[in-house]
Amino acid sequence: MDPVRIAAVGVGRWANVLADAYTPSPDVQLVTCYNRSPEKGQAFAQKYGCEYSDSLEALLQRDDIEGVIVTVPNDHHASVIEQVARAGKHVYVEKPIAVDLQEALLIERVVNETGITFMCGHSARRLGGLRKMKEMKNSGALGQVSTVEAVFSNERGLELKPGDWRGNPEKSPGGPLTQLGVHQIDNMQYLMGPVKQVFTMGKPMYTKVSNSTVLQTLVEFEDGTMGYLGTNWACPGSFTFNMYGTTANLFYELDFGWWSNSDVTDEHSSLLKVEFEHLSDDPDNRTLAKGPVQFSRTNHLRDEIEEFAQAIRGEAVVEVGARAAVLNVAVVLAGVRSNQENRPVEIQEILEG
Repeated sequence: MDPVRIAAVGVGRWANVLADAYTPSPDVQLVTCYNRSPEKGQAFAQKYGCEYSDSLEALLQRDDIEGVIVTVPNDHHASVIEQVARAGKHVYVEKPIAVDLQEALLIERVVNETGITFMCGHSARRLGGLRKMKEMKNSGALGQVSTVEAVFSNERGLELKPGDWRGNPEKSPGGPLTQLGVHQIDNMQYLMGPVKQVFTMGKPMYTKVSNSTVLQTLVEFEDGTMGYLGTNWACPGSFTFNMYGTTANLFYELDFGWWSNSDVTDEHSSLLKVEFEHLSDDPDNRTLAKGPVQFSRTNHLRDEIEEFAQAIRGEAVVEVGARAAVLNVAVVLAGVRSNQENRPVEIQEILEG
């Protein structure tokens, strides 16, 4: 297909990571960019061989721009996305869709009103190991799954200082629950279906900010299965996802230090299957067999941008649209409310509130 001509709005660290992944793709062509800091914007333009637009308004007036990659701060998503969508441009935005439910719902409403193609970047579900877990669960290879465990942690809370936006409960509700946990929340709902309710305990630990840095969340899915999510900003990095079935368990681990190198991320991950092995016809004569599971390698960042481009051309369907992204944020906000009020909180309560 002809390359989709795109623009980048917001050129911070993650915009560069994404551009490294998608600029080699034949499906997209980076034409221009915009940033509130002209110096950073011009440096980005020079690095990736595109033009620099002096304003967002000027960028959106261009007839040769079809889609916009939005990587501005989370609390600016709604205003930027509405402006882009009203101009008739398709939108990709990095997760989370927003950190305020009303802003998330505003984005969803604008997307529906304008009819643009919209994608929220939840690339963790595209990792080869997670794709394989989905395949094995659906095939019945694990029996009946009862629960999952997910952990995403790093040392960010140890580095935070008063005044940092990540330490602000309004800009980053629940700290690592928003910044890290939303990745695993999307994985949970991708693998297990919608979350019904959550119960969260969390508090600031080993940090100079008031925001929570260590949280534990219990999850009940709509089908009655269970889950656990641990998010921690006070330890070395950890990214794991485990699934427990009646006949087999799966244990996935990723070295998150390779997350930004999406062409080789899967090479730094592993998937282990543990299952019963019968040693004879006697059902009690059995042991546990453990072995690695092979899975296809992906390029999780490039793959989602290519899907976005193909959806614009009508050749694909966006996997994580506005509704899925809103539901991920609703789980985060339910966890924040649960921690504040020391009670289980249903997702529907957040959506209706």
